[in-house]
Amino acid sequence: MTETPSTQHTISDERGLLLLMLDNQRTAFRNALSGLTEEQARSVPSASEMSLASLLKHVIDGEEAMTSRITGTPRDVGDDPVAAWMAAWNVAEDETVDVLLARFDDAQRATEAAVTAETDLDRDVDLPADVAQWMASGVTFTVRYMLLHQIEELARHAGHADIIRQSLDGARADTLAGGGSWS
Repeated sequence: MTETPSTQHTISDERGLLLLMLDNQRTAFRNALSGLTEEQARSVPSASEMSLASLLKHVIDGEEAMTSRITGTPRDVGDDPVAAWMAAWNVAEDETVDVLLARFDDAQRATEAAVTAETDLDRDVDLPADVAQWMASGVTFTVRYMLLHQIEELARHAGHADIIRQSLDGARADTLAGGGSWS
């Protein structure tokens, strides 16, 4: 497994708190994958279609999408954003857990750089209509909203990851990887 990026968030302001909350949820994912074989990470131990590897790939895609929207750097998702979203659940043979965790680390660094450089958390973020249709209606999509939405998504899926891990071997993500806690 790759080494987690070193993050020291000063919680002297809202920006530091938001970055800390994102990092806490990333830690939950890393913990859920701790000590597993590639086969275990790719296995589907419940009625769900999710594996830990596919779930990790999905949250990476979501964080990369959020950061690209905040920075105004469009990603190439082709002509069909729904197909691109679905493809983000499919783990290719060469996308090992180590490869995905390295990409997760890159996404974290990119998000932290974007948030650190951001001068106004209330700045509106342009969302294309085909993306906005899936978001809460009547909401102004600010940088703050995008960060809070990403925290929500990571927390939801960290819960899924914990359940999948418990289904594999009974271990809980909050007690894995040195007992690190994200709460």
